[in-house]
Amino acid sequence: MASDHPLRLAYIGAGGFSNGFMYPQLRAHQVTLAAVCDLVEEKAKLAAAQYGFEGVYTDFHRMLDEVQPEAVICVGGPKVHYEVGRQVLQAGFPLYVQKSPAPSSEQTQELADLAATAGVVCHVGFNLRQSEAVRQARQFMSEGFGPLTLAIVRYGLVSGRTLEDAVMDQHCHAYDTLRHLAGEVEDVEVQVATVSGLRAYVVAARMTSGAVATLNFTSEQPAAQEFFYFEMTGSQGHVLYSHDFDLRCRRPGASETYLRRGVFTGDRLADLRWLGYVQDVANFLAAVRGDEPDLSPIADAVPTMRLCEKVYRKLREQGAEQ
Repeated sequence: MASDHPLRLAYIGAGGFSNGFMYPQLRAHQVTLAAVCDLVEEKAKLAAAQYGFEGVYTDFHRMLDEVQPEAVICVGGPKVHYEVGRQVLQAGFPLYVQKSPAPSSEQTQELADLAATAGVVCHVGFNLRQSEAVRQARQFMSEGFGPLTLAIVRYGLVSGRTLEDAVMDQHCHAYDTLRHLAGEVEDVEVQVATVSGLRAYVVAARMTSGAVATLNFTSEQPAAQEFFYFEMTGSQGHVLYSHDFDLRCRRPGASETYLRRGVFTGDRLADLRWLGYVQDVANFLAAVRGDEPDLSPIADAVPTMRLCEKVYRKLREQGAEQ
């Protein structure tokens, strides 16, 4: 497939996340917006009118049959990602789904197996991986950082109808980013807060590298405040990545690397680039073309989902309130 060929893109889902984070960036990619599908026809029509999709559908099977897209994006929550996604993969179309890719690790593995059988890309939208700060942090940690000894993560957004929703569909970002920067988690212990009406818990993790990590979650850190924080300490370096996707890296005897922009500037496309959403979709499309390796393949989401399940199971064993 030629690198300059505009991919025919079909999009499933016309909800709030798509309108806020996905549709506004599509003009930045080399794609033809072949069709959009939503069960609520008015939502699909509005997306087509506002963003330029050529076709409007309420049945994704019909859309796939008639449009024959070269890439499919599906955004609608874990259950939709799994139920729709497996049918898209079975039909042989490359697929992008937002995190979480499925309600469970078993279902995530099923999607990974279907993608492997079909020989197509299946990409999971963990945008933190593609933010400029995490990309630079990962590069810094690969060059003279020394063995990692300690990771400290703080993450808010303890949202979702239930605690399970919060862990599986929100905190997966924190667990995935920890794995991306620090490697695999060997074991975890969990302590849950018992303050009535609030959600908070702490995870103590031992990494396969021998490093240790703590992950701290609380409903008292809303998105408008310092809702995430990643600190990595190595024998020869230190990395701090926090709320506005700011980054500070330092090592002994060297000048400090400092990256700061501030997330919300009024330029939506620029903001989405800073948050990693644009690069995330770009990587999916490049992987479909064969120009780049997939940097967030669904097979790599399976360990993240297993870790989420392990933590949630331990929370329930401690009697954590839903």
